Formats: sequence, structure tokens, C-alpha cells
Amino acid sequence: MHVGSSAGGFRVLELKNGEGWLVTGHHPDVVTFVGLDEVDDQSHPAVGLHGRAKRGRDGSEPHVVHVEDVRPAGG
Repeated sequence: MHVGSSAGGFRVLELKNGEGWLVTGHHPDVVTFVGLDEVDDQSHPAVGLHGRAKRGRDGSEPHVVHVEDVRPAGG
């Protein structure tokens, strides 16, 4: 991601439940959740930069959370 490129842009959406934000990027199907407790500065630019950094770490330091095997038993 590079500042000024389409991959560097973001939009910050406030959640109606007040628990945080969703940060969008250049791909419409990918959003990153940022919780209230993750940032001290709750301005949209600060939240957006934090969310994009989180997303960047997901790509460079992946961590598997869940794997489900849906193959039929015995096969």
C-alpha cells in the first residue's frame, strides 16, 4: 500500500452500535474492524490509518483463526 495510490485510500464508517468503525479500502469486499479501545485519537484519519495498518499486518503476518473441513466423512 502506498500513500496516494488506490490501495492507500480508505473510508471510515462509524458503527451504529458505537463499538467502533469499519475501514474500507480499494477492494469492496474487504473491511477492517477497529474497536474503540484500539485507538486514542478517534478522528477519522487516525482510525483509517490504524485500520489500514491492521489490514497490512494481516497480509504480511497472517494468523489462522478458524479452519473447517467440510469434506464428507471417510472421503
